[in-house]
Amino acid sequence: MRFKWMYALSMVTSVLLSGCMGAVLKSDPSSQFVRGTLSRQEDGFWFSACGTATSMRADVTSALLQAEFDAHSVGDGWPVYVEARASMAMNPVVLQEPLVIGGSLAACEHTLPGIELRAVTAEGDVVFDLREQQVRVQYRDRLLQLGFERPEVKRLARERRWEQTMGGGGKDHRLLFSIEPQPCRTTSGAWYALSMVAEVNGTDYRGCARLGDLEHWPLRAAYVTSDSMTTRKLRLSLGRDQRFMLAEDYMNDQPIIEYPGRWSRVSADQLRLEPDDRDMQPIDFQIGADGTLALGTFHPAYGRVLTLQPSARMLRADSGELDWWD
Repeated sequence: MRFKWMYALSMVTSVLLSGCMGAVLKSDPSSQFVRGTLSRQEDGFWFSACGTATSMRADVTSALLQAEFDAHSVGDGWPVYVEARASMAMNPVVLQEPLVIGGSLAACEHTLPGIELRAVTAEGDVVFDLREQQVRVQYRDRLLQLGFERPEVKRLARERRWEQTMGGGGKDHRLLFSIEPQPCRTTSGAWYALSMVAEVNGTDYRGCARLGDLEHWPLRAAYVTSDSMTTRKLRLSLGRDQRFMLAEDYMNDQPIIEYPGRWSRVSADQLRLEPDDRDMQPIDFQIGADGTLALGTFHPAYGRVLTLQPSARMLRADSGELDWWD
């Protein structure tokens, strides 16, 4: 079958391009996805997250990331775009495992909203988007789009495969879509941690893949106050629909007070809560490098000091099927 032949070819090509097929690391509890630019100065590596003007010291523990950085950088101080798993519980930030290295410095402007994963063929003419309800195939040169109902994933070792058929326009369409954590390189030289092999209506494709829904990095679905706070407990729940629920428990056998509202990213490191109750002022939080939310300005109800700890998985579109880093 041509799909199997193309799959083998993709694996061989990845080895030739990347030199090795490194194992996928399991993340520690403090790790999260980060994206931004990495640069090297005389005193070491510095990382600037997308949307921020500040830089933080970085410790690059991945030999692959260091090698690819050297290949893409043109000298000290030159930024290279990266997406990676990183440990944010300490200073400097520890970049542990790369997901994307290289590409345009304008990459920070692209967030791929609502897309769990995007794969693009080596020629760049066909785009595969893994969405909550669909696997969408877009043909850029033909202005054609196919939307397959997202089937249950098949787990074959580290490979994740989706197979689906649909009828439409008097003919049946068939999709085989496979993603595996194997190194992949685009024609422009950018490095990706995920490779794609697909077959649509008998035509084979291969290319590179990346995680999407980047606008929600590195937010979590829920935050709570630490156990050291004994006067009241707060729980903040964030939804991908930009809604939030802030619950206050004064631990005095009284009903929990809930404040619904809308949240927004003021900047890459600032989160604003705007309660539906107009009598309650908006709440501004600073998104810490360690994933915490810290009160950014004085608030009449919470004072000057309030820190919320992450207590749930990342907010980004995540079906749980792309579980190589869990």
